[in-house]
Amino acid sequence: MSKPDTGDRTPNKSRRLAVVAGVLDQDFRVAARIARAAGFAALQLDSRVGDLDTLSLSQSGKRELQSILRSNELDLVGLRLDLGGKGLTADADAALDRIEKLLAAAAGLQSPLLCLDLGPIPTDQLVDAALSELGRRADRHGVTIAFRSELASFAALDRALKTAACPWFGLDLDPVAILKDDWSADEIFSHLGGLIRHVRARDAIAGPDHRTKPATVGNGSVEWPRLLSDLDGAGYHGWITLDPAELPNRRAAAVSGAAALRRA
Repeated sequence: MSKPDTGDRTPNKSRRLAVVAGVLDQDFRVAARIARAAGFAALQLDSRVGDLDTLSLSQSGKRELQSILRSNELDLVGLRLDLGGKGLTADADAALDRIEKLLAAAAGLQSPLLCLDLGPIPTDQLVDAALSELGRRADRHGVTIAFRSELASFAALDRALKTAACPWFGLDLDPVAILKDDWSADEIFSHLGGLIRHVRARDAIAGPDHRTKPATVGNGSVEWPRLLSDLDGAGYHGWITLDPAELPNRRAAAVSGAAALRRA
């Protein structure tokens, strides 16, 4: 396999802040205008945003989307997908085919990153085989896949990434997942720091038994100055994407969270 571009590794004077388009508005044009006005530099797209279905974009549709981004002086971070509660364990072939369509879309949009929530990650030869096949498809399209999981630990992600040993695979780091995990932040960065390919900016108030309550970035338990320092130490200077999907006023939370990150 050829090796992907892992991103800018030179220190940045300012954070590369992006936002999930759907938290601003379900109309992509409106979301782009809001993002520009709020000072974001890029948008990240779910597989569907309102009437925009990235799985079925025609060539003219891709050109129109890129035109909207250019007119608002925005980059595209890439696409993202949540496989749901059964992940690759239910119908791996169907999941792989769906993922491949998004890989092709990301490549066609000249934004070769897909952030993927794997769901559960059992120690299973079938899952390992599916990840191996996914690596071949990522290589075919030249798209990096950054993994996260709401239903699995960082230890499980670490095992999966190291078993697959694919240069196109990396980590989509979620700070809220750090609050919930048995591994400390130091352990996570020790095992996975060099594999971070994207950061999902969320925050939460930590409670007992790894329980959390969603909060605006900067108003929760995440120690952002330390986390940003750890990211610098790991050589990561890529996109940090605000994703306040669990908060009631998502647009205001995205803007407030970005301001907190700029101050951190």
